[in-house]
Amino acid sequence: MQDELGALLSRLSRAQKELIILTAKTNAFPDNNTLKRIATLALNISAVEALIADTQNRDKRAKMTKAND
Repeated sequence: MQDELGALLSRLSRAQKELIILTAKTNAFPDNNTLKRIATLALNISAVEALIADTQNRDKRAKMTKAND
């Protein structure tokens, strides 16, 4: 699961970076659609990062529980 989440995070981050770079090259203020896409990507990136952290914490707790058994 961690590998799949990491790959998804990488794709989302790359897409956001490319969109921001393209927007910066236009030398104009980005339109609302572009701003919404950047913001949506940021929200999705945050959600995936939170899920990765949650999964890692759950795995650590499971290992600690096993060690104490």
